Amino acid sequence: MGKDYYETLGVDKSATQDEIKSAYRRLAKKYHPDVSEEPKEVAEAKFKEISEAYEVLSDPEKRTTYDTYGSDAVNSQFSGGGFSWDDFTHAEDISDIFGDFFGNIFGGGRSGQQSRGPRQGNSLRMDIEISLLDALNGVKKEVQVPHTVTCAPCKGTGGKDGKVSACGQCNGTGQVRSVRQTMFGNMVSVSDCPKCHGTGKSYEERCPECRGSGYTQKTSKVEVSIPKGVDEGSTLTLRGLGDASYNGGPPGDLYVIIHVKKDKAFDRDGANLWTGITTTYPRLVLGGQEEVRTLEGEKVILTIPKGTQVGSVLRINGKGMPRSANSSTRGDMFVRVKIDVPSKVTKEEAELLQKLDNGAGPKKSKLRKKIDDLSEKV
Repeated sequence: MGKDYYETLGVDKSATQDEIKSAYRRLAKKYHPDVSEEPKEVAEAKFKEISEAYEVLSDPEKRTTYDTYGSDAVNSQFSGGGFSWDDFTHAEDISDIFGDFFGNIFGGGRSGQQSRGPRQGNSLRMDIEISLLDALNGVKKEVQVPHTVTCAPCKGTGGKDGKVSACGQCNGTGQVRSVRQTMFGNMVSVSDCPKCHGTGKSYEERCPECRGSGYTQKTSKVEVSIPKGVDEGSTLTLRGLGDASYNGGPPGDLYVIIHVKKDKAFDRDGANLWTGITTTYPRLVLGGQEEVRTLEGEKVILTIPKGTQVGSVLRINGKGMPRSANSSTRGDMFVRVKIDVPSKVTKEEAELLQKLDNGAGPKKSKLRKKIDDLSEKV
């Protein structure tokens, strides 16, 4: 029984060229072995089947022959008496399809010069969360990085035991050319070979380890050295720790994005740190000292000048964050002063506060009332 190319593409016999191309786009997106969710053998067979149908129905002359005499008559025009990838003349359409839908999975634009040379592998991203103290001192973190590596048994060729030969469709060049007639004349488009994906190589028996892809999955332990002074969103680049290369190029990179957890006691503003301290009213009036802890836990004596107001900000020099990873200097630590108002006072304390309030005049009547209320609770 002859093949029904219209049924293969899911179109009517009266379908236009645009409808045929649209149907092929949809099916190619579904069955191309590099992106299909089907088993590789199934995807390869289905992709070849729809490509054969497209090769015939997209060519007016071949389509007429098929409509008149059936698939056997068309097959006789193919090399070897049946369709093979050597007969496929629409590599540019495949490049168009995957360039539009997948960011050019074949690694080049839809027209113009293409390169079959080595290409860098895909770069990867990883996010790491650290504490503010780790950002102050710098820290080393060990992470697990899943990535692809070149298959060892086939050395990345995809062929069993590394045995490959020149691709029959592109004759080992890795590229195919197509000519398109436009209003400006003939335009030559060069794209990666859809059969060998630009490598120029093919194999008779695929590698059982990587199933012909040339890559295997691996999870590597990587020690990330995070320098001191990093801030939220800082990016570290680890060269060569991404996915394996394409066609013999260098591997991709690993980008590590740093996230700094919010600290309970300190806020960060660039190289400066902000915190607060609670002191007493007499110490604000008379002056004195308070013990303050820095981010790293060091005890520092903070001098409170006489007459300091609630909400005032005092500075401790050089106790902030590093100004840069290579800098020996640090920002400052700013301390906002708060007052501790007791909920209860003793009788003696109340009397002293009343004397203080009496000396301040009638404007302090509200304070006097507050003191009286506290005294009654004692």
